[in-house]
Amino acid sequence: MDGKDQKGKFVAKNLYHLLRSRTGRTPFYETPEELASKIMEYFEWSDENDKGKYTSAGLRFYAGLTRSNWYQYKQKPDFCDTLDHIETILEDFYEKKLQWAGSTQGAIFWLKNKAGWKDESTQTNINQSVNADFGQVVSNEPKET
Repeated sequence: MDGKDQKGKFVAKNLYHLLRSRTGRTPFYETPEELASKIMEYFEWSDENDKGKYTSAGLRFYAGLTRSNWYQYKQKPDFCDTLDHIETILEDFYEKKLQWAGSTQGAIFWLKNKAGWKDESTQTNINQSVNADFGQVVSNEPKET
């Protein structure tokens, strides 16, 4: 089975191995560089083990963060730019998938729900009154001679 060794145990860096080995408090990242390093480790892991299929949930899971932890870090001025950059990397991944992959439904969903894209058109109607003076009224009645 994928992610297991010959004895059937989950190998290190396998997501299930990480879940099994998780105990205690969520890791606390002291610096944005420390968090960015962990995220880059996720991208490398995904390239090697998951064919480079990056996901927001997988990224957070690998880093030991919940969705609420992620947003808490985003509120910290030191981490905000780093996390925005990471989200931009994911957005780029899905934009490319949208353009080039065979199945784009997942990419469209992600772009609409995570990246703020919208599938809508906007119409603007302007109502104006126009007054026209065409001068003398022309009659179609024949003239008498």
